[in-house]
Amino acid sequence: MTKYLLFIFSALLFISCDSNELGKEFNCKSSSLGTLETVEDFKKNFTAKFPNHWKINLYYEDAVSSIYAADTTLTLSEATLIDISFITNPDNIDDDFIYKVKRDNEELQLTEVKSKRLKFKRKDAYYNLAKGKRGKFNYHILNLYGKTQKGFIHAKTEIYGDSLINERLCSAISLINDIQMK
Repeated sequence: MTKYLLFIFSALLFISCDSNELGKEFNCKSSSLGTLETVEDFKKNFTAKFPNHWKINLYYEDAVSSIYAADTTLTLSEATLIDISFITNPDNIDDDFIYKVKRDNEELQLTEVKSKRLKFKRKDAYYNLAKGKRGKFNYHILNLYGKTQKGFIHAKTEIYGDSLINERLCSAISLINDIQMK
């Protein structure tokens, strides 16, 4: 009986270890985002949860299906914008892929703050946080790329302005961690 309980405890510990690896990277504490609504992408590849008062748009084309969400009750410099896409693409998250992400940031005149390979939903993933200017605003962008069985998830968080950057990142990470693949 003790071995059985030890096995169950070990399995739960293993599952929880990578369940919020991204949140641990940003020292996020659990926070309440209020009542959440579950949204399914157009092609039924994944669901995500967002606060009920956020504006949500769905987008799709042949190889991409996206959910774009933002709190439009706040000014741009206070809001968090999240774009979660399922991309049917056989790309691997390897050194070449990471090089392309870093090169894209440079072309957009963004400075990398931090990046790392990690596990997301127990699959290979990579995140990249960069900052720069967009128009008259200071700008932070967090990109998370996570492999799936049929492609990958790209979760992009955009934050304009200078207030509550880490809090807004952590709120977005909390929502991103709730993505459920179909």
